[in-house]
Amino acid sequence: MDTFIGRQPILDGEGKCVGYELLYRNAIDSIEATFANDRKATARVVINIVHNIGLSAIIGDKTGFINVDENIILSDLIYSLPKEKFVFEILEYTQVSPLVINKIQYLHKLGYRFALDDFSCNNENIEYFRNLFPYIDIIKVDLLASDSDEIDTMITKFKELGIKLLAEKVENVEAFKRCQKAGFDYFQGYFFEKPSIIAGKKIEPSVTNAVELINALHVTDDIHSISEKFTLCPELTYNLLRYVNSAEFNFKHEITSVKQILQLLGPSRLRSWLGLFLYADSENRLFGEAIIDAAKFRANLMSKLVSAHGRPELADEAFLAGSLSLIDTFLQVSMEEIIEKIQLSGSTIDALLKREGYLGKFLSIVEKLETTEKIQTLIDNLAPKINLAPSLLYEMYTDSLGFSERRD
Repeated sequence: MDTFIGRQPILDGEGKCVGYELLYRNAIDSIEATFANDRKATARVVINIVHNIGLSAIIGDKTGFINVDENIILSDLIYSLPKEKFVFEILEYTQVSPLVINKIQYLHKLGYRFALDDFSCNNENIEYFRNLFPYIDIIKVDLLASDSDEIDTMITKFKELGIKLLAEKVENVEAFKRCQKAGFDYFQGYFFEKPSIIAGKKIEPSVTNAVELINALHVTDDIHSISEKFTLCPELTYNLLRYVNSAEFNFKHEITSVKQILQLLGPSRLRSWLGLFLYADSENRLFGEAIIDAAKFRANLMSKLVSAHGRPELADEAFLAGSLSLIDTFLQVSMEEIIEKIQLSGSTIDALLKREGYLGKFLSIVEKLETTEKIQTLIDNLAPKINLAPSLLYEMYTDSLGFSERRD
């Protein structure tokens, strides 16, 4: 299923693109956004950035501008994006409560950048947002809602405060030249370019699994326990891997287990990432439950096999390979395309793409055990080839079947 995001360039005084405003869109030919809930629309934009389309594909080396209101500001959603790459636009109807002011002040100290969106230059509007001015980097002036005298006065006032000014809704060359002469720093509008639509494949975990993991993170901080719950949800594991890469963490080592990522992120950031999926609708996938059960079986049996074979240090990596081995079927995306989007060890990649290498050998064995109708005959034949007693292999097989049927 396709998903979409709108993107309109923001230019400096020399006409160079310095960023993009990112907008919710629900179709490839959408002219404007159509949605009933601002928080849900922003969450959809963030999900598309983090998972479905990717940060690099959307903004490259430019800055992204995203709309937020008081609900988004007070939630953990902002933490899901790298602060160095984004400016968060406070919408004109945001409720500026003491709680909101304190949260913006806190985020500003952490290095997050804010803009005031669709700003009208009248005195009433200036008074309403006055307490936010110390934490604002850019003010986006609505040219259609402000007269020339108000704009001139405002430019002088905010330049003194060190706030950059962006002229939005620049509709023609005359307006651009007038704003350029007046001293605006940035420009945006249909004169330059209407929002373009970028499409990507919708690849998201179920809301139910996200909720269960959020609840688990409130109960325990045990990495092993949380890691096991992740491996029960292959689609969440895939999205977690994409998040680590798309959010531009400085995590350059090969990934061999979910535990590595959980230790990197910590429970707070992990909860904020999972919270993304509480705002967006999920899709029921054809045969989804059966595919996930099969992935659970493969993951658990592969982990048991390498441990029994004398390589317990590879148990987590084997579990990860088994967990992801059906993600292409589940998401209806080629494994090659998936591998391009996530950072995995060479041995895991060889196993997933070619069934080669140490892990690939065991993945092939697991697949045979999964599909045969003569399980005891196959086990009797396979066990000696991997130096295991048939009784032990059968026990691991049945244990893994039970593991795949777990729903908690």
